Amino acid sequence: MSIAVETRRRYATLGFVVLLILSVLWPSPIVSTNQLWTKEPIAIDDLSFLGREAPSWDVVFWCLAGLLLIAIVQSAVSHDFREPLRIIRETRFEPRTLRVAIAGIAFGAIATALVWMFLDARVLAWAERVQSDETETLVRLMNRFGGGMNPALVVGFFLVAGVAYAERRWIAYAIAMGDAGLAAGIGAQIVKHIVGRARPELWLGPAHYAPGSSTSFPSGHTVGAFALGGVLIFASRNIPLRVSAFVLAAAVGVSRILAFRHWASDVVASAILGLLCAYVFSRSVTRLTSANDAGP
Repeated sequence: MSIAVETRRRYATLGFVVLLILSVLWPSPIVSTNQLWTKEPIAIDDLSFLGREAPSWDVVFWCLAGLLLIAIVQSAVSHDFREPLRIIRETRFEPRTLRVAIAGIAFGAIATALVWMFLDARVLAWAERVQSDETETLVRLMNRFGGGMNPALVVGFFLVAGVAYAERRWIAYAIAMGDAGLAAGIGAQIVKHIVGRARPELWLGPAHYAPGSSTSFPSGHTVGAFALGGVLIFASRNIPLRVSAFVLAAAVGVSRILAFRHWASDVVASAILGLLCAYVFSRSVTRLTSANDAGP
């Protein structure tokens, strides 16, 4: 890859990281600006969430996202939109990954059972002890990172930037993330309705049944975070990127415990499910892309 293309890719990545941070904090920049300068009554505050409480104010964010998209398209070195389709057609599952997945399910079942029996109550008690204004703020931000539009933003960036800069690995990451996230999400919803476990915030205990939207097992936020982050953990050759993906996914899981939305065993099971799906779908990434590819 030429120096010019590498520079464009780095600037695009930096722009996306800034956009991702804004998506977590949004609409705090608008609220802070209003408090400093205009002091007008507005229908949003620091507790508002992108795409939830006040969609009309999200237009500003999506305009910024559009500007980044235009910048990536304008600096593109490739417009071969058929590459994602070629990668999808070439994808073949390796039998070995399915065997590893089956072994992982068995391990996950044992680990989840042990955490359920010995750690659920203790971890919940710890979550109660560490509650503070600082932890509440951190929990709110990490919950936002693991939900809303952020997973779609991550997948979309790798797909668009991969096509624009002819990064076959990035395109493969996006496809693997989308497949892993979809498979893990469907699996999590099926298990949720079958198990019907009560959330900690209902104070019913880890073995009580609570049908409907109150179900706790597994954690959708955690499943998604580890499904997407797991693709980078297993397939990326960039160690800082792999470490960052794991830390952020783990932070999402811990935040669900601190928010009293999930038991520790929910998070453990969800992390294993997300990682297994990521492993199965990410194996094709290293097979389909050249070992000499410059992508991270």
